[in-house]
Amino acid sequence: MKNKLIIALLPLLLLSCGGNEEETKAGPKGMPKLTVDVVKMTPGSVVRTIAIPGSVIPSEEVQLYSEVSGRVQSISFKEGQVVKKGTVLLQVDTDVLKAQRAQLKVELELAKKDEARKHILLDAKGISAEEYEKVASQLANIEAQIDLINVQISKATVRAPFSGRIGLRRVSEGAFISPTTLITSIVQENPIKIEFSISERYANSVKAGQTIHFKTGNSTTSYSATVYAYESMVDQGTRMLTVRATAPNTGKLIAGTFVSIDYDLGTEQNAYMVPAESIIPVLKGQVIYVVRGGIVTEVPVAIGIRTAKQVQVIGEVNPGDVVLVSGLLAARPGMPVNTKIVEP
Repeated sequence: MKNKLIIALLPLLLLSCGGNEEETKAGPKGMPKLTVDVVKMTPGSVVRTIAIPGSVIPSEEVQLYSEVSGRVQSISFKEGQVVKKGTVLLQVDTDVLKAQRAQLKVELELAKKDEARKHILLDAKGISAEEYEKVASQLANIEAQIDLINVQISKATVRAPFSGRIGLRRVSEGAFISPTTLITSIVQENPIKIEFSISERYANSVKAGQTIHFKTGNSTTSYSATVYAYESMVDQGTRMLTVRATAPNTGKLIAGTFVSIDYDLGTEQNAYMVPAESIIPVLKGQVIYVVRGGIVTEVPVAIGIRTAKQVQVIGEVNPGDVVLVSGLLAARPGMPVNTKIVEP
């Protein structure tokens, strides 16, 4: 009797379970449909860019040293001063060199007279050719010493090798300096250079003449620079290619500062862009919820280009599909929903 009762109740239990499953998808009877915000998907073109860190470097940079040793006689520049090429910056005392040159000039006159006398004797066969050559060699040696001192005297004046801004002064008047003593530095700030490294993956996209855009630090101001050169090979250790660009500088760009570069990799056609918040991370990647025929459908996607607010999705999406941007926690695949189209 009990067995017959169980068999009779079994169909009712199965119907009850089936009813709960339907309610799970559609919600309890009488409950209104979930209303969600959606964005209509339309294929379009988008610029492919990557963010690259870089640095501002001077167009030219030199650390200045004296080529001769001596005491600093005068300093003719101020720290931070802008100077033109050839401007005298520092003078090393040359009194000792000038005294040595005066002594050599006296010796030169005597050597010339001695050489003239010996030349007459050589013509008269009064001395050997070897004896005359010895005197002529002494004359040539004195002339060479005078030329050397003249060069040293000219090198005692330190001049700006190019137009630019002087750095901090490292010596004082009266100090004794040598060729290893740093005097100051000079940099050329206009135009300025931007240096950055790009992955070998994108190395073929680098071309001289292309324009890049960059920002400094936390600044919102965008600057433009033109690529003019890059290394002849990729660094085997970092697998990066070093690139340099040049930009005009009105004084706002300081050498050594960090810059963030938006590097253009070209334009992607027929790209589907969706708001970043519509991407749902799952165990094996990402999905989006698309509403088709009033029903939520889960679509696996891959992520492509990213912009400030949108991302490119690559997957089984079609023109005119609408993607959920709200109600993502409440919505489930297979659930009927009401949609409200909003601007992306």
